[in-house]
Amino acid sequence: MFFTLLWVNYSAVAQPYVEGGKTRHRFAQLNLGLDQRMFSKTGSSSALINTNGQIETFELNNHAETRLIIGGTHFWGHTDFYIAIPILSLGKSGFTTGVETGAKYYPWRIEHNKIRPYVGIAMLPTRFRQGQGTENVLYTFPITSGATYSFKNKLIELGLGYNYNNTFNYYISPTTVSQVKSHSAWIALGFKFMIDATVSAEKDWLNGKTQKLTDTLSALHRLNGLTFAIGPSSAFLLKSSSHNQEVAPYAGNPKSFRIFPEFGLGYYLHKPDLQLNLSYRSMQNKIRAYDFTQTAKRTALTFEAFKFLFDYHGFALFAGLNLSYEWLNINENLNQQLTSGTYNGVKPGFTFGWDIRPNRIQSWYLRTNLRYFPNLKVNMPDNNSVSFDQLEFNFIQLVVFPGRLF
Repeated sequence: MFFTLLWVNYSAVAQPYVEGGKTRHRFAQLNLGLDQRMFSKTGSSSALINTNGQIETFELNNHAETRLIIGGTHFWGHTDFYIAIPILSLGKSGFTTGVETGAKYYPWRIEHNKIRPYVGIAMLPTRFRQGQGTENVLYTFPITSGATYSFKNKLIELGLGYNYNNTFNYYISPTTVSQVKSHSAWIALGFKFMIDATVSAEKDWLNGKTQKLTDTLSALHRLNGLTFAIGPSSAFLLKSSSHNQEVAPYAGNPKSFRIFPEFGLGYYLHKPDLQLNLSYRSMQNKIRAYDFTQTAKRTALTFEAFKFLFDYHGFALFAGLNLSYEWLNINENLNQQLTSGTYNGVKPGFTFGWDIRPNRIQSWYLRTNLRYFPNLKVNMPDNNSVSFDQLEFNFIQLVVFPGRLF
């Protein structure tokens, strides 16, 4: 339904922000596509214990991956915020990447039939696993550069990336630590479609019809109402766990949860520009190394209230507080010895993010929201704890107002 709505509302003008000036209805455009990137093995290395019991170094293989790109150009073609989700990986080196979140800046905005250079930065989780060792997760912040060529409603992009933080210690056995240098540089080729879903509403905004309708519906309290939200989300763990360090230092700590769905049911109050929301998420992560496995699971039902603080050409920033009922669970197996820990209770947190809303009478919006939860943990029988302190990040969420659909 979401993508059908976007295509129905797609403007015949592929780059309306160029032809129509810097208005709120031309501030942002969705882009969807794929890219293919190749990591060079040059400079990479790891080590293993050979049959003679000696440490032997070797070079990793090249690595290639195909990714789904979901992004949005903002500020009238000068920036691109995106996530890139790997859907196919090639190369048996033990190295993979997770969902990349990044931003690109174009000094000269994207325009038809022109090549535009960009520079950027990203947050990229990299994963490395060798043999029976742990999956080491490293959050890196690579720098990127490249150029984009635009024609009609399509973008072709050639990019380069460099990850300067690619060295880490790794247990090649439960007692032996070696240094690993993972892949640090890549080249990527991408193809994307640009989709505008808002410019069709600009005419009514300029001639005053939108404001008149907003005032009328507001006086009748018709702009208050239920909201339903859905979107893919992720969570990043922010602290190490004293329990893991004590019982299995070679296994490391859980660093993130895999992508999970988020569902929200709420109520919007138009006059104060305030959203009340009940959000449900369930997430799980597993680490394993040699004779140790640990599964961490979190289920959260969160009530949050956040207020929109300002609106910059349809870019509406919000912030608020939340209370979350948490079901936290740890199950682990060390040498066939089972251990578990749980926490059930209420914890406070913070909610912030932004909506892309050209006007306040639309039946749906796109939202980006983040939640920060400090002091989440599970106490274990050894008097140490496993930390669940985390930052949730839902890059793109569809928010629907059922009462406005008809």
